[in-house]
Amino acid sequence: MCGISGFTFEDLALVKRMCDVLWHRGPDDEGYYVDAGISLGNRRLAIIDLKTGRQPIYNEDGSIVVVHDGEIYNFMSLRAELEDHGHDFHTNSDTEVIVHAYEEWGDDFMRKFNGMFAFALWDANRRRLLLARDPCGIKPLYYTILKDGSLIFASEIKAILQHEEIRREVDREAFHYYVNLRFTPREKTMFKGIKRLLPGHYLVMENGSIKIRKFWDIIPSPQHYSESYLIKKIRDVLKRAIRRHLISDVPLGVYLSGGIDSSTIVAFASEMTDEPLKTFTMGFGEPTDELEDARFIADYFGTDHKELVVSTDLLKDYPQMIWHADMPKRNLYPYYIAKEVG
Repeated sequence: MCGISGFTFEDLALVKRMCDVLWHRGPDDEGYYVDAGISLGNRRLAIIDLKTGRQPIYNEDGSIVVVHDGEIYNFMSLRAELEDHGHDFHTNSDTEVIVHAYEEWGDDFMRKFNGMFAFALWDANRRRLLLARDPCGIKPLYYTILKDGSLIFASEIKAILQHEEIRREVDREAFHYYVNLRFTPREKTMFKGIKRLLPGHYLVMENGSIKIRKFWDIIPSPQHYSESYLIKKIRDVLKRAIRRHLISDVPLGVYLSGGIDSSTIVAFASEMTDEPLKTFTMGFGEPTDELEDARFIADYFGTDHKELVVSTDLLKDYPQMIWHADMPKRNLYPYYIAKEVG
């Protein structure tokens, strides 16, 4: 997880304040790019290429720059393809494929990515800003338009609120949706005027105008398959997805509840790692805790298991947990367990 922020004007102090608010998303490093008409910032949590992957990252002549939150899982194959087309790479980071892919394939380059991502790319020659978000919306990205037409964006709303012009005003329609549906649909947030870039979409700001386009969608194709075929297909897809998520230059872990979802992840992941998989479970010292179920799974697959039993009053930590969430959220406990065992 990293944090990105920026806007279409020059202000180093503001972009630093925005990144300071995102420190928890990337405590390992920070980086900035500021020029006439653009400011970009990044807080980095180093996962891949710990030595040379510092952001922002540029193309060969420095005319294209990107800040990125996420991971491009197929970056090695894309890198090989781009090198065959004559592109020179200067890092081992997955982020660098973004700038070269944009050079090579234009705005459709996101279609080639298999990953979870939110990034901001600045094309200095065209004075063009491009924001993009992964097809499933795993990585967050919010933006708003200021009175003068400038655009400001960030991984979290609290960073956008660092601009003094932006009012902390509730969007009543979004609030109505949340009370009735328990979520806010489409691009709406609980903050009036602040929108989220939808999953599978990219935004381009060029010559003072903004265009938003969809680059990915699910195309239904109803067909009849046997049960055995579907079981094998789901198993293969899960294995590929879990294997991709295990790509890292730092240790990884799994939140294990003992339920079918997390247990399936542990089952497959434990087959793909040389060292015992690290697993974590949270309980409250109550009969309904899932500690015993999780312990059974951890023992069965031989994981390096840690249990966190919360004996304090969680309500005391709720203000900070809500601050991290930005929007109403049904389950804040993953934040708590990450805080305690991190």
